[in-house]
Amino acid sequence: MVTTRFQVVPPGALRAGIAPLSRLSVVAADNVRRAYQTLVTERQLASQVGTLQKENDVLRQRNELLTREVARLRQVVKITTTQAPNALGIAQVVAVDPSPLLARLDLNKGARDGVRLRMPVTVPRGLVGQITDVSANHATVLALVDPESTVGVTLQGSRGGRGVARGVPPDRLRADFSRSVPVKVGDVLVTNSLGGVFPVGIPVGTVEKVLPLGPNDINRRVIIKPAVDVGVVEDVTILEGL
Repeated sequence: MVTTRFQVVPPGALRAGIAPLSRLSVVAADNVRRAYQTLVTERQLASQVGTLQKENDVLRQRNELLTREVARLRQVVKITTTQAPNALGIAQVVAVDPSPLLARLDLNKGARDGVRLRMPVTVPRGLVGQITDVSANHATVLALVDPESTVGVTLQGSRGGRGVARGVPPDRLRADFSRSVPVKVGDVLVTNSLGGVFPVGIPVGTVEKVLPLGPNDINRRVIIKPAVDVGVVEDVTILEGL
C-alpha cells in the first residue's frame, strides 16, 4: 500500500514566491503604458509640428504678398508725385500678350475713365508705350519693343541728334541716326517731339550697341536696351496727349 503525503506550504512562503512575479508583471505593464504614452505624445508633437509648419507657410506667403503690395503702393506714390502734371490717372496692368513677337499690355482703365487713343503710357523709369485700342473699361498699350512701335528719340542733354526707334522683339529697340551724330554705347535716349505723340524728354533706353558703318551707309544704326522692362510692369501712368 502506497501512502502519498502532501507537504503543506506555509502561506508566507507562497506569497514570497509569487511576489517577484507580481512585481515583474507590474513593471512590464508600467513599461507598456509608458511606451504607449510616449508613442501618443510623439504623434501629438508630430501633428503639432506639422500644423505649425503649415501656419508658418501661410504667414510667410501673406508676408510676401504684403511686401509686394507695399512695393507696388510705393511705386504708385512715386508715379503720382513725379508725373502728376500731365497724368490722366494710374492704371493697373491686368494682362500681357503671350506672343513672343508682340508686346502689348491690357489696362483696367478705358473710355469711361477718359482714356483715348495715342495717349502716352509711362512709369517713373521711362516710357512704356502708347494707347492703341480703347473700350469702355479697358485699354491696350502698344509697348516700345513691339515691332509695330515707333518713337522719335534724341540724345539726352544738349548733344542733339534725332532718330527714330522701332521695336525689336522680344526686348530691344533699334534706332537710326544720321551718320554725323556722335552716338555711342552708354548714351541715354529720350523722346523728342517727332510725331507729336510723346512729351519731350521721357527716357526711352540706353544704347547697348552701335553697328558698324558700311561705306555706303547714310544712317548710323544702334541697338537700345529699353529703360522699362514691360514684362514686370504692374502700374502705369496714362498721360494726357499732346
